Amino acid sequence: MYRTSVELHFLNVGHGDCTFVDLPSGRLMMVDINNSKSLPEGDVIALAERHGVSTLDFRYSRLLKGARSWQEYYNSLLVDPFDYYTEHFDGRSIFRYVQTHPDMDHMSGLHRFFWQEEVRLENFWDVDHNKDLKEADFNSSPHSYLDWLVYKSLRSGIGPNHSSHKVIRNLRGATGQYWTDDGIEVFSPTAELIMACNTKGAYNDCSYVLKISYGGRSVILPGDAEKPAWESLLENPGTEALDCDILKAPHHGRQSGYHAKAATAMDPEIVVVSVGEKPETDASDEWKALGAWVLSTRYNGTIRVQMDFDGEVFVHNHEGREIAHLDPLK
Repeated sequence: MYRTSVELHFLNVGHGDCTFVDLPSGRLMMVDINNSKSLPEGDVIALAERHGVSTLDFRYSRLLKGARSWQEYYNSLLVDPFDYYTEHFDGRSIFRYVQTHPDMDHMSGLHRFFWQEEVRLENFWDVDHNKDLKEADFNSSPHSYLDWLVYKSLRSGIGPNHSSHKVIRNLRGATGQYWTDDGIEVFSPTAELIMACNTKGAYNDCSYVLKISYGGRSVILPGDAEKPAWESLLENPGTEALDCDILKAPHHGRQSGYHAKAATAMDPEIVVVSVGEKPETDASDEWKALGAWVLSTRYNGTIRVQMDFDGEVFVHNHEGREIAHLDPLK
């Protein structure tokens, strides 16, 4: 099955990330997973402010049309990754799952998706880190120890019912038949970035940073990359390589993921923000100052980006309404 477009589905999963990428080769790619069932408190505050109501009214007051409150409405926009997969990609294997880095808001849901529902997995991309968690670390945590256990099994190449898959730990510049054919470039991590993360016990800067190109357009998926990663990227592969049309905002669109020189080098026309929590640290104004459309899953629900073979780009919200568009390239 060959397509004439790349489709990226940026799921609205609350505080976390999950992206499906449907490639022209027919391969289905998945980057991170999260399965939030309710709005983070920061989203409640931000959305209440957007609608000019108190957080109490946001939670409990009924809308003029219909019986739901604003909170119930926005909760309804959250999607479970497996439910979304079933609706849009049912029966297809995940050719490439990319675990950008080992933080739980990027892997919550692994247990249900791959273990309980047994979605077929062919390749598991992982980072060679030293992070380890114990069951006690999940006391009073919104995350599940089962997801961590499944992650450890998947990164060892073992799936449910003793199935197996290939484990790939790519570093910057790695090439290979399948991801190169799919227009994917590996910009990060490097061995040095991973070593620094292992030393600090903080793992954002060992995130996979990937660039996908098609039809003369490109998108960068940077995980939670922060200042050290961006400074490394500015040096290699360099400012010219970082140029892109579409960017998934690093670290959920927070200022900690915004690096002015890297942002100028990327110069995206469209920035998709997968948000949750801490709206006061949001860097949307900085991205807007570069002239980009800044589109948030907080307000638009799941966002679908279609890059066509002629360079035309369509962006739709959860209702299928077009919210951004780039003309074909001449």
